[in-house]
Amino acid sequence: MMHLDDDLFEHLPLPAVHWTPGHPARLNRAFTRAFGLGPLPLPLLDRPDGAHHTRLSTPNGEARICRLLLRTLPGGDRLGVVEDVHDYHADPLTRLPDRRALLLDADQGAPVTLALLDIDGLARVNHRAGPAAGDAALHALAELLKRAARHWPAQAYRLGGGAFVLCSPHLLVPGHFSPLQDAFAGSLAAFGVRRATFSFGLAHAPQDGTTLAELLAHAERRVQRSQRAGGGGLAAELAHLLRHMRLSPPPDSRRTQLVAR
Repeated sequence: MMHLDDDLFEHLPLPAVHWTPGHPARLNRAFTRAFGLGPLPLPLLDRPDGAHHTRLSTPNGEARICRLLLRTLPGGDRLGVVEDVHDYHADPLTRLPDRRALLLDADQGAPVTLALLDIDGLARVNHRAGPAAGDAALHALAELLKRAARHWPAQAYRLGGGAFVLCSPHLLVPGHFSPLQDAFAGSLAAFGVRRATFSFGLAHAPQDGTTLAELLAHAERRVQRSQRAGGGGLAAELAHLLRHMRLSPPPDSRRTQLVAR
């Protein structure tokens, strides 16, 4: 039966945990000393061999998207390697989590409130005021959602185009979004964009659905009812999202020094 001694284990080239079934997992101690890590959540260690995406907490409390690679050795011992893929799940323009992060988080259960937002007439803003104004509109709404998410609390995502999603474990109502509308309009005044608005629709679990797809479909119907003709590419963005309900890991993810406490 194969066992890893401490010297060999501490010199493995990758951050790893090691355990024998029925016994507590051991972290690479050299790695622990260097980066102040804590143990992986126990349910993760019961998963089958292969790659598993999950969120893991860093020592400062940030929940990073990571890929956990599990392998069983010939003698029955198991190894777990953690890779940080958080940056590969961020929208490059706004730095919000992207649609793949939304799908990953939805695997943990449906939110109480899902808000679907779409910037009205984003294509017209790009055409009339220039691409800088269009980018400013995306940045402005993303920053407003980030600040609101920290306060409510919630998690914001960008689907693509002018479409965003906000998920909260708490009940949110239309009144929560009125101050965001005012701030959004004010942020684009400097670009000569008048009457900058976004449309939104809310869906609540369980009455409006119990899965991500059901909540998105319900919220989309509410957005389409409130959105003026010609606004946004929401239907296309949602169709693209729902065609990709499975996450595929990036080919070149950056290895990290992150393990949950």
